[in-house]
Amino acid sequence: MAPLLVPFLLSLLLTSLARERDLTPKADFILGKKVPDVTLIDEKGQEIRLSELSGGEVLLLSFIYTRCASACPMIVEGIRKALKEPVRVVLVDFDERDTPQDLLEFRKRRKIIGDNWKLVLAKGENLKILSRAVDFRYFYDKDTDMFAHSNVLIVLSPGLKVSGYMLGVTYNAEKLSNLIAKAKVGKVALNPIKGVLLRCFRYDPVTGTYTVDWSFIAMILGGLIPLSAMFYFIFLRDFIASLRRTT
Repeated sequence: MAPLLVPFLLSLLLTSLARERDLTPKADFILGKKVPDVTLIDEKGQEIRLSELSGGEVLLLSFIYTRCASACPMIVEGIRKALKEPVRVVLVDFDERDTPQDLLEFRKRRKIIGDNWKLVLAKGENLKILSRAVDFRYFYDKDTDMFAHSNVLIVLSPGLKVSGYMLGVTYNAEKLSNLIAKAKVGKVALNPIKGVLLRCFRYDPVTGTYTVDWSFIAMILGGLIPLSAMFYFIFLRDFIASLRRTT
């Protein structure tokens, strides 16, 4: 068992490196996944299902919280500028301290006009289910009393399947239109093989470029190294030894 100890410890180290706080959604793993029909709370304080907000049409979904003074207002403005056709937009407030009144004030403050824009609160288990389903990540910073979170616009098909993602706070109008068109017919924006290959890279919304996702690679190596070591010591070593004895 001693020879297996080194790869096991190395696996733990690589896994710990992979657990660095990464807010980038792993979109390639969930494209095509159907989002659960969770219950949300609208600006009037009434419960409403995600399917009701969709109404059987394409839905653009993004996460905000009303006290945010940086990324969230930019997300709203980015959607407004890029959207060239009447599509339903749902802004999901993930700060469980917020109230329907906070949503109304956010709408007024950000000049969000039109019935196709809906602001809703996600609470408790429904928030957990929805955020996990679309791999939305966030954490609370006690020092600033603010949230760090993914900046992402999610395109859902009429059947509530994840059809595409756009990362960052500004969005290309032509690309968004193409994603909407694909979502209308239930197409996914990225095929699975290409998705796995691209998963080795991380998109930087600031520079608009991809960089190597070392945390993902470390996670993969953390699993492969101990498995390879176990295969060698349990099966391959004896096989090689037997070959040497026969030669």
